[in-house]
Amino acid sequence: MVLMADPVSLSVVRERFRRWLGALCWPPREVDDIVMAVNEAVTSAVEHIHPSIIGAEVRVAARQYAEPDGGRRILVAVAGGEHWTPEPDGFEGPGLLMIHACMDAIEVAREDEGITMLLTSAKVPPFDQGFPSR
Repeated sequence: MVLMADPVSLSVVRERFRRWLGALCWPPREVDDIVMAVNEAVTSAVEHIHPSIIGAEVRVAARQYAEPDGGRRILVAVAGGEHWTPEPDGFEGPGLLMIHACMDAIEVAREDEGITMLLTSAKVPPFDQGFPSR
């Protein structure tokens, strides 16, 4: 998804992720964790883009992957481009702490083009095992 760096984009991200995870039959509790973490990462990108930048975008990409034992995870990348300037190195505000609580892993990559957050969900059972039908 390519979204305008605008608070209105947050509802779009939440709705699309809920729908996509539902189609993957993701367990409801983990859906909530992923949606909250992605919402927080996009919020950070939107809030920390310099206000003088017009037309700034936030990019969100996600995929499901299977581990050798059949367990599944979601990997999400949130990129704010060169204008995203989150907290200084070593500082973890409440948003990053919440993302850490909701996801198994988080990496923040700082490059010339900007900041990218990589979020990895908790492992859930294979599609055909371990969760009730809807």
